[in-house]
Amino acid sequence: MLGRIELCNLRLFRMITSSLLVLLLSYSLANAEIAFEKIHESPYHQLYSSRAANKSCLALSSALEERITDLQITLGVYPQNKVKIYIVHGEQDYNQISQGRNRIIEFSDAFYSGSEGVIYIRSQDQITENYLHILIHEYIHWYLDQLFISTPLWFHEGMATHFSGQMGYERFLFYLKESLINPHSDLFRIGFRYPTDRQDWPRFYTSSAMAIRFMKEKHNQNWLRFWDITAQSHREGHKIRFSQAFVSSYHQSLWDFQKRFEEYSKKQGYLYLAVAINSMIFALLPIVVIAIYIIKRKKRMQELPDLPEPAALVNDHSQTEEEE
Repeated sequence: MLGRIELCNLRLFRMITSSLLVLLLSYSLANAEIAFEKIHESPYHQLYSSRAANKSCLALSSALEERITDLQITLGVYPQNKVKIYIVHGEQDYNQISQGRNRIIEFSDAFYSGSEGVIYIRSQDQITENYLHILIHEYIHWYLDQLFISTPLWFHEGMATHFSGQMGYERFLFYLKESLINPHSDLFRIGFRYPTDRQDWPRFYTSSAMAIRFMKEKHNQNWLRFWDITAQSHREGHKIRFSQAFVSSYHQSLWDFQKRFEEYSKKQGYLYLAVAINSMIFALLPIVVIAIYIIKRKKRMQELPDLPEPAALVNDHSQTEEEE
C-alpha cells in the first residue's frame, strides 16, 4: 500500500515538474522573441528598450536618476545593485510579457517582476499618465525587495503610491469619502494579495498610501527608527524581516497597527463631510452674492421717491406759460 502511495506521489511530482518546465520554457521563448538592447545606464538602473534610444528616453533616464537619488537620501538606505528596466514598444509585445501573471498586472502599464528582479513598462506613446511617476512607483517595489523579507502588500503599494507622487488631491478626497462610507480597513486581511474585485483596487491603493502617511506623520520618531533599523541590516549585508523591523520600531503588532489605522480612517471620514460642505458653500457663494445684490437693489429702488412722468412735466410747464 505504501509503495502505491509513493508511486502516485512520484507521478504527481513528475506531472507538476513537467508542467512548470513547460510554462518556464514557454515564457522564455515568448521573451526571446523580443530583442532588448541597453540604451542608458546610471548608478541606480540600466535602461533597456526594444527600439533605438532617442532624446526622450535619455532625458527620462536622467530624471529617474534624480528621483531615485532623492528617495534614497530621504529613507537613508543605499542598495548597491542596479535594477534593469525594459521599455516594451507595442501593445502586443507587452501583452505577451504580462499574460499569465497576476490579473492586476494584465491591466497595468508597468510591473515589477519579483522572480526576475526586473521592471517592465510600456513605451511612452502607450501611457497617458505621468510616465516618471509610474517608473519610480515600480522602482520602489524593487527597492523594498532589496531590503525586506515578507513585506506586506499594503506597505509595498503604499510606499510606491506615496513616494512616487501619485497620491494627489482627488485620491485623497476619494479616501476620505470611502472612509465615511466604509470605515473598515482591509490592510491586514489582504496583506499579501490584491483584492479580487477590480473596483476595489483604487480603494486599496489609496488606503495603503494613507497607511504610509499615518506611519510617517503620526509616528515620525518611530518612522525614523524603522528606517535606521533597516539601514543597519542592509549595511550588515542581509535583509530584515519586515515584521521584525516594524515591531522593533513601533512597539506594536501589525494587527494593532491595522486597528489604530482603522480608527484614524473613521475620523478622516468626518473630515470629508467638512470638505464637502465647504465645497458646496464655495460653489453656491457666487449665486448667493448675486441674489443678495438683486434684493438690495430692489430695496433701494423701493426707497426712492416717486417722480412724475415726463408727459406730466411737459403739461405742467405748458400750463405755467399760459398763465403767464
